[in-house]
Amino acid sequence: MSLGMARAGILTVFFFCAFFSPLTHAYPLNNNNTTIEDDNLWRPVTAFNTPPSAQQVITSHKNSTETSSLLGKSGAVVTKIALNSPTAGDWYVLPQANFIDIGLAYWQTDQGNIIKLADFSQSHVNQPAILMHGQAFKLPFFAPSSGYLWIYLEAKHYPTPVDLSILSEGVFLHHQFYINSLSLIAISVMLTLAMMAFVMFLRVKQKVALFCAGYVGLHGLGWAFASGAVNTIYASPTFNKHYLGMYLFAFAVSYAAAFTYQLFNFDKEKANKLGSALKYFTLAAFACGICNLLMPFYLVFYVAHFLAAVWIMLSLTTGFAMLSLNDFRAKYFLFGNMLYSLSLVVYVAFHFDLINASSSEIFVLIALAIDCVCIVLSLSEWLKLKQHEFSTLLYESRFDPLTQVGNRLLLNDELIKLAHSPYIIVFIDCDGIKKINDGLGHAKGDAFLINAAKLMTQHLAQDGTIFRTGGDEFIWLCKVKNKSNLPQLKTTLTQKLTALHRTIQQQWPQSGISYGIASSDECQSHTECLTLADQRMYNLKSAHKLKVS
Repeated sequence: MSLGMARAGILTVFFFCAFFSPLTHAYPLNNNNTTIEDDNLWRPVTAFNTPPSAQQVITSHKNSTETSSLLGKSGAVVTKIALNSPTAGDWYVLPQANFIDIGLAYWQTDQGNIIKLADFSQSHVNQPAILMHGQAFKLPFFAPSSGYLWIYLEAKHYPTPVDLSILSEGVFLHHQFYINSLSLIAISVMLTLAMMAFVMFLRVKQKVALFCAGYVGLHGLGWAFASGAVNTIYASPTFNKHYLGMYLFAFAVSYAAAFTYQLFNFDKEKANKLGSALKYFTLAAFACGICNLLMPFYLVFYVAHFLAAVWIMLSLTTGFAMLSLNDFRAKYFLFGNMLYSLSLVVYVAFHFDLINASSSEIFVLIALAIDCVCIVLSLSEWLKLKQHEFSTLLYESRFDPLTQVGNRLLLNDELIKLAHSPYIIVFIDCDGIKKINDGLGHAKGDAFLINAAKLMTQHLAQDGTIFRTGGDEFIWLCKVKNKSNLPQLKTTLTQKLTALHRTIQQQWPQSGISYGIASSDECQSHTECLTLADQRMYNLKSAHKLKVS
């Protein structure tokens, strides 16, 4: 026998021994959790035009070499993992990848038989196992088995090292419930709060409420896409909606900065540096969101992380600055953003492989949901402040600051409300106010007017409302339910006014009141009624002067 034939025989025996012998380097599935790290695990291959068959996956694996890690890479990759299950049971394989356009899994037995396990592509209509923020597929063993697990992936970007976790069915179901329930609760909270903020905007028409709705809503919607929640409702075979989360992030932080700018009223402080920073960041983030539509996804990914880093610094700086000014809105804003910023730090560090936090998305979602609650509370405090300011301005514009009774503007509002209802107008003029001012001083004159308004309110408020319409002029407006009551009410009012005149004269002998009464049945409009009451008041004032002289 020649030397060449001997060598061929030895190689043949070695091949059969290696192929049919038990897997010497297989990962044993004999505990609840097995993790295979992304260290020379994956082999980059040329992407296929259509989802590849098992033979194509195996062939591409043979013609490629391992890469040290998939962190920051993109494209198609394949791996071959030897597994050994000493018992029957169901396992679940979880590739740690956020974005997977195509994901295929095959099982090859020791005998060479190949079974397609799952198509876990994110754009696949029917996911083999629904897991938020990732993918999973079932690996069943009906008897003790050993063989090879083949996995093929295609993605536009791998943001983390793509480790593989293999969990027993019980552990996976617990993990699935934990991840899915917390994700859906957090997303639901954000979307609900966004709807509440939008309803506030529709009612109050304030831009800050609209920006709050955008801040909270776009974050919630972005995570609904990124987590796969939207994909479980409607999956498109031609478009992977998981990517939309990153595309929406730039717009979300743009709205966040715009909300902060309005929340702390930086729009009224044009020279404020912090306000200018928020304003320019709003515009820059929005511009980035538009530009992202034209850029490859890996650049979109890094732009989102850069914006997150800037927003962390800007939001915390704003929160601490406003808190130092004792702005009570800052306590909610700062608390929420501190939680959110801390979670973003963990999230960004995880994507750059600086820390190991396999559930970083859940940390971000929970922190963001709490942040959104705080943001809506900040909006609520802002609206309360604005309501108080509006009420103060309304009061100051409708009430006389000296006597605290209504002014002419409020009288006009009340006259408009009367429409066709019956009413009585009494025109009242204080007598002798010039003598009081000249003889006792204007301070005493003001005191007289305050006292006169108080006495009018005490004597007349039961039947109507007092308004100060001039220096010493008051108008008493009496609304009447029934027109037939007008004559009797005029008599009653005359008696009360006479009593009021005497009371004022007792306290201020040099003064008193002159009045004129007119009713709606005598005139065509409240303007005519005011004129008639004014004329009658002057007639009585002239009579008072003749009596004094």
